[in-house]
Amino acid sequence: MDWTILEFMSTNNRSSCGYCKDVRGQDAPNSSEKVGEEAEGEESSGEEQPEGRIQSSVTGGVWAHRMLVDDYAGLLDKGWRRSGKYLYKPNNKVTCCPQYTIRLDVTRFKMSRSQKRAMRQMNEFLANDKRPVCGIKEEDPVEKKEQQAGASSSSTKTSNKNLASPDAKRAKPADRPVLKKKEIRRSKFEEKCRKRNVDPEAIRAERRQKDADRQRTVRSYIDEARPDWKHKLEVKLVTVGSPEYEQRLDESYELYKKYQQTIHKDKEPRLPGWRTFLCDSPLLKDTHGGVNFGAFHMWYLLDDKLIAVGVVDVLPRCLSAKYMYYDPDYSFLSLGTYTALREIEQTQQLHTKWPPLKYYYMGFYIHSCPKMRYKAKFRPSELLCDKSFEWADYEICRELLDKAEDNGYVEFCPNSDRPTPPRLENLYVMAPGGIQTFASALREVPSAVDNQELRRNFEYVADLVGPDVPNLVFYFSALNPDD
Repeated sequence: MDWTILEFMSTNNRSSCGYCKDVRGQDAPNSSEKVGEEAEGEESSGEEQPEGRIQSSVTGGVWAHRMLVDDYAGLLDKGWRRSGKYLYKPNNKVTCCPQYTIRLDVTRFKMSRSQKRAMRQMNEFLANDKRPVCGIKEEDPVEKKEQQAGASSSSTKTSNKNLASPDAKRAKPADRPVLKKKEIRRSKFEEKCRKRNVDPEAIRAERRQKDADRQRTVRSYIDEARPDWKHKLEVKLVTVGSPEYEQRLDESYELYKKYQQTIHKDKEPRLPGWRTFLCDSPLLKDTHGGVNFGAFHMWYLLDDKLIAVGVVDVLPRCLSAKYMYYDPDYSFLSLGTYTALREIEQTQQLHTKWPPLKYYYMGFYIHSCPKMRYKAKFRPSELLCDKSFEWADYEICRELLDKAEDNGYVEFCPNSDRPTPPRLENLYVMAPGGIQTFASALREVPSAVDNQELRRNFEYVADLVGPDVPNLVFYFSALNPDD
């Protein structure tokens, strides 16, 4: 039997938040524990936090020495993510920016108008070297919109106060309700149908079918490529650690370095940090139905030059997008949107070979962070309930998140119970005698029997992992005193 081996690292590890930059956080004691990925897209230094710095991001973590792809898929569905070999799960009840796993069923995906424009603009550039006049808005600047809306509302009220008069404010009669444009159009349409003696629902169904037939796919844009185009874009899914991957290792790091310095204002990106964050992986390779599972880099080669890299994991039920970096000189191509669409299309292609693989995971959705809201534009999406581990439609979740108070934590399925964690005594651990149940390990290591900290940490991790991840083996230093 093969195993996933997880070494306990921390429970409520506090660190500086990479999303809100501590603006939403509270003062808390400094932590000297090393942390993994502070935020998706932010490289963690692993160093002690400076004295007096606000600690607001709260996570629990384990170190994965080796991991089966099925087990990691199971942990994704419990709200975990990985940064290299470090696995972490936010404590959403207390962290400054609650992070919810978001996924998309690629068999139901429909492109939006702006997403079609991103594909069309890429093709126009490839065919004619034509740069788009305006790119795609890839972030949702909600804070600015709210400020502008507030200013506009205030200005309107002031204007009304200055201009309004008793005669100008005539109240509409109660028996004359104001109809919305949509209702007026519906009424006119149904009136026409009655005159023609046809069923309105039949006409609507025919229109829906025509719309469905006209619905373009990502693949339809890819298939437009011609040999006489001025540029050639090649997208390749490359296994991490393969000989092909090693050939462009230096080029990939230089691209990452340029991206970090330009986009994230990182003055000194380091090669070891890049390797630890985006290259190291605990995933064990596996294959089913002709699909290779494990860690991959998705290369975007423009005229054989690497202009973007998507770091992804291909798992039995999903393609999980971990990170993406690109050449800032090609920002005009809306590469954030374009690469996400190509990853969705890649998932669709894998689904044809291995049907259970039909989900595209985009990491964490953070409602309070404008930079993260773009993920919900890929529809129809679902968010993971942090309490019950059930999936809920994004549109329902959004209404709850808009009304959320305090730090913004929401239970999307409040009427569902949290799964009962497995009994600690039945879980497997590493001990001097090898892999065995926790109950057996306590008999072998008597000094750990009364170790309350060990039991508390084990209960904490077991609750976050939940049931249905059967191949996990946990490592605790208290059970291995001689290591």
